[in-house]
Amino acid sequence: MALLLRKGAYTPRLSPSDAWQLLEEEILARFDVRELPDDGRRSFLATVVHDRLVGGRIYDAHLAEIARLARMDVVVTDNVRHFTGLRRHGIEVLSAAEFAERI
Repeated sequence: MALLLRKGAYTPRLSPSDAWQLLEEEILARFDVRELPDDGRRSFLATVVHDRLVGGRIYDAHLAEIARLARMDVVVTDNVRHFTGLRRHGIEVLSAAEFAERI
């Protein structure tokens, strides 16, 4: 992960309309996009507080909980160590390079 700081106005690499077109064609058309169900949000937030998660760990925990509830077979991430807990639920956790070797 990197943070690039620079002076001046930010110029995005893609226009918003081009980004939306890519999302529609490459993600939404090919994948089943999931979210945390309404009845799971309260218990998720209680767990976050109980486990004293902060910052990016909350985001990772959120994604992991969605993967667990959706009974995913595999999670592909460049941050494997933050998702190793999914293995106890039978979900394989692979880096992008590991996943690319399989396909």
